[in-house]
Amino acid sequence: MAGFRQVIAAVFMYLCTWLNECLKWVQRRFNSRLNWAEFRQADPDLTKHKPENQQSDVWRTHQDYRTYRHQSNGPMVMVKTSTHTFHVDLEKLADCSEYFRALSHSCMKEMSERLVHLEHVPSLVFHNLLEFCFLQRFCVPEDLLMEHLRVSSYLLATSFTDRLLITLSQALTEHTCPSYLQLAEGLCSVELQETVLTFMSKHLLELPHLSKGLDEHLHAKVLRLRSNGTPRLCCLRKENLTSRSDPETDAARKLFRLEEGDYGKWSPLIDLPFCADKWCFTTAVVYNYLYVIGGYRHRVKKGYEFKMASFRYNPLTHRWVSMAPLIKHRRHFSAAVCEERIYAVGGWYLDSLVTPDSSTGVYTAVEVYDPWTDAWSFVSSLPLTDFQFSLSLSHDSPLTTSLGHCLYVLGNIARTGEKLVLRYDTRQDCWCELLPTLTRSSADLPSLHFLGAADSQLIVIGGNNSETIVTSFCVESKKWGQIRAMEKSTFIGQGTVLHNDLYTSGTNHSIVKVNLQSLSLSALPSLPVSTCYESLFHLCF
Repeated sequence: MAGFRQVIAAVFMYLCTWLNECLKWVQRRFNSRLNWAEFRQADPDLTKHKPENQQSDVWRTHQDYRTYRHQSNGPMVMVKTSTHTFHVDLEKLADCSEYFRALSHSCMKEMSERLVHLEHVPSLVFHNLLEFCFLQRFCVPEDLLMEHLRVSSYLLATSFTDRLLITLSQALTEHTCPSYLQLAEGLCSVELQETVLTFMSKHLLELPHLSKGLDEHLHAKVLRLRSNGTPRLCCLRKENLTSRSDPETDAARKLFRLEEGDYGKWSPLIDLPFCADKWCFTTAVVYNYLYVIGGYRHRVKKGYEFKMASFRYNPLTHRWVSMAPLIKHRRHFSAAVCEERIYAVGGWYLDSLVTPDSSTGVYTAVEVYDPWTDAWSFVSSLPLTDFQFSLSLSHDSPLTTSLGHCLYVLGNIARTGEKLVLRYDTRQDCWCELLPTLTRSSADLPSLHFLGAADSQLIVIGGNNSETIVTSFCVESKKWGQIRAMEKSTFIGQGTVLHNDLYTSGTNHSIVKVNLQSLSLSALPSLPVSTCYESLFHLCF
């Protein structure tokens, strides 16, 4: 019995000794973990906003600050960089880097030794990568973005690269674009290249020298990037006749956008870039830039006069800039975009906003605008013999559109009232008539409302006292299409066609959509200002 008691006492003493050693081990581990946790749970904002040199001093001089564990307590690995060694949870690092993921599944010597040699990687860059992957802290100076992108691409750290590219997109300048584009080519990084090209497209005409020096395929990609996204319907008042400044005029002097598709609401985007009570402008969209071309009334010493002016709006930067004005003082002229140039056709002299009379003549001179040089020049004039255009305050005169590399103008033959299409070849700089004409017996169209292009055909909309008529003209076969009648309507202003739908302003102060196949007509939400004489167009934001 005494021997049994001695055995029990010996076992008890052994258990006490073992338990004491375990408690000491746990205490040591807990203190170590506590210190590490206090560092890791510090306020990220405080760490983020510390001066770079203070952060550097900490991790450069203390091994604990170069140790990155994860909740899973996975296997640790040492990573030797240019000047410092880091102890890192391999499983977490493998989640952030395809390089380390592949390494962790390999039988390479580094895995057996738990030591990875990356002496060619700057320690600061690897430290910032670990801060982002383990602690979601991002603090990379703009002047070191290039070096970080090199390392991140090498290590295939996708999430870190994406965050670097977001910062780069906000830090790019015209001076740094070429070097980053060269880096993208060296790294074979499609994402980096697209980031730089997106910046170039965003500032296409503000910094034309950047894209002009690109290879042909890159230049084409820059142009495509400018129109990425869904086209949004926009509207502005083309002409205002109010001879005083009042709340209505101030409210109308804005660019509006239709939100949430065709049945949302109109919201003001930005003020028009002038301050006047009377104005008359025509719009055109080139490279997803909005051009507003015409003039406005301003005060001079002896009263008022109209000042010619042109403005360009960039929907990607939300800014207006002044551009070269027209050579001639034009009112109610048509603007058509053909091969990325703007052609100003017709109109009459802009000196006041009175109604035209029998003495008012249409300009035959045609001007073309080059957006790359910001300059207007003359091309071949309209061939007017017995050909005439009806002058109206309800639409631009003459009605003009473009298809392919040609302009098309619709007018009347004076003696017979027939409708005749004129074609201008922009490459040959010459005009010609397209026969046959549309006779009055085929379609009674004393009033013309709209001329547009869709599916290699010209779309003509006009009317008489009893009905609205829609027809088409095929420019290849030179044949007029079916004469169709639709709901009696009167269209005014400058409309636009998208996906076989015509958007224009109509009577009863409304904005309407007309499906060119079914000829169904639907009203869009009303503008927050009264509808007078609007221009509608699509922009991508």
